[in-house]
Amino acid sequence: MVWLLLLHIVAVLCWCASLLYLPALIVSSASQQSTSVQQRLMDVVVMIYKLFTTPAALIAIISGTTIFLLEEIADSWLILKLTLVFFLVLCHAFSGWIILHNQQASYKKVILSCLFLGIGIVTLILTIIWVVLTKPF
Repeated sequence: MVWLLLLHIVAVLCWCASLLYLPALIVSSASQQSTSVQQRLMDVVVMIYKLFTTPAALIAIISGTTIFLLEEIADSWLILKLTLVFFLVLCHAFSGWIILHNQQASYKKVILSCLFLGIGIVTLILTIIWVVLTKPF
């Protein structure tokens, strides 16, 4: 069980770190004047999203669900945490949507989308940490 918990924590750290990094990387690629540089940066963004962020999210969710089922925890704080994780998954999906539509959108729209996405991700991560550590109910 300890190994499963360790796997969950490492996967969550990788997922959250890459979710925090993606908006900045998207804005950086959108700000490039050269289309070849912009395309290379977008290739890196897509690679990080597909090969690192999404697998880390899946491992975090699967290991967390397994812990939830094995420990048979059904407290109110856990329901709140799972709700917050659901919104983090929506941020993950929104990151993918921004990546797909980055080239058609104006630079200003990309910056605003990434700014709100980054604020949302930070807020969710900090709230999840607070809920897990304090278990308020």
